[in-house]
Amino acid sequence: MQRIATYMAVKPGMAARYRQEHANIWPEVLEGITRFGIRSYSIFMHERELYSYFEVEDLQKTVAMATADADNQRWQVHMADFFDVGPGMQDGSTVYPVELFFAPGNEQLLLPLHRSGGLHRVRVGQEETLRQACEAASPPVYEAIRRAGIRNDCIYLVGQNLFTYYQAQDLADAHATLAADAHYQAWHASLASCVEHGILMEEVFYVP
Repeated sequence: MQRIATYMAVKPGMAARYRQEHANIWPEVLEGITRFGIRSYSIFMHERELYSYFEVEDLQKTVAMATADADNQRWQVHMADFFDVGPGMQDGSTVYPVELFFAPGNEQLLLPLHRSGGLHRVRVGQEETLRQACEAASPPVYEAIRRAGIRNDCIYLVGQNLFTYYQAQDLADAHATLAADAHYQAWHASLASCVEHGILMEEVFYVP
């Protein structure tokens, strides 16, 4: 299973309309998302920035199916004017952040799961230190994440922005468990030293 994150941005003044469009997404587009093999598809928003997370067996195959689907293409044309262009956003096409960290966590958790998306700003010059800190996660850190009732804990980097995502049976219980674990807290502190204060993002779209 591939875990994919994407980054885009809407034009100034278009955020409310973007939310509305996804609250009323066309039924044929929803059907296509499932048919293309996309699972656990969330879109998170902060101001104009958009980050998504989804899972597929084969991204190349999924993209090919979506590109060949007439309903999906009509939707893409319908939404095209919403997206901004500029540094880090290429020509308005989808940008795929790099996955720096992944912990499978507890893969036996039953649905429904709560989903959390966060956005942090990496301090200038701290990118490599952050990468090394992610890679330095020890077995006790992975065990703490599993014990906290978390699944698919991911950290992605695009430019200076850090997008975090995870699924949890109970978010409050997960946070409490991690807060009480010394190994996790020491590792988390090494990450926190590399980033500015982060925020929780609003989930504006979800398909199981």
